[in-house]
Amino acid sequence: MAKEPYVVSGAKVSCSMGTVDAPLRVTPGCFAKANGKERANIMDCVPMLNIGPFGVCKMTKVPCVPACGGWIKGKYDVLVHGMPALLKSSMAVCPVAAGIIKIKDDGQ
Repeated sequence: MAKEPYVVSGAKVSCSMGTVDAPLRVTPGCFAKANGKERANIMDCVPMLNIGPFGVCKMTKVPCVPACGGWIKGKYDVLVHGMPALLKSSMAVCPVAAGIIKIKDDGQ
């Protein structure tokens, strides 16, 4: 069985209710790395700090201000900056438009 890739700073995320992909930025101060890039954890879901806008929201029809209810399906036995590591299969739900936020490219 192949090892699931960790998500790193610069990964691309998408929202099912958005019109464009957005970059994922790891919270500053994280020193855990994968292939020379900072690894993300399940708390890296702060709007505009960790996740950029997804273009125009298909539900509200206005420019997206990303909302993330928190990432699920992290790697709970591998901690990054004290929290479970974020994996390519991790996902979140937008509480504004019920969009599904997924990792499109893990950034590695």
